[in-house]
Amino acid sequence: MQYRCPVCEMEMPRDLLVVIPHTEEHIVDIIKDKHPEWVESNGLCKKCYEHYKQQLHPGKE
Repeated sequence: MQYRCPVCEMEMPRDLLVVIPHTEEHIVDIIKDKHPEWVESNGLCKKCYEHYKQQLHPGKE
């Protein structure tokens, strides 16, 4: 079963879905600022998650 990331719209296997836990609310805020239509329960792909996480800590990998 394929999953379409609601942020970047890329299709990938469903098992790559990243669910944002409540403790990462700061990442959720950044994503919602750039994608107000995004719903947390829809998740997002690992690539998008890492991209927005990197925005919190520039220079860290």
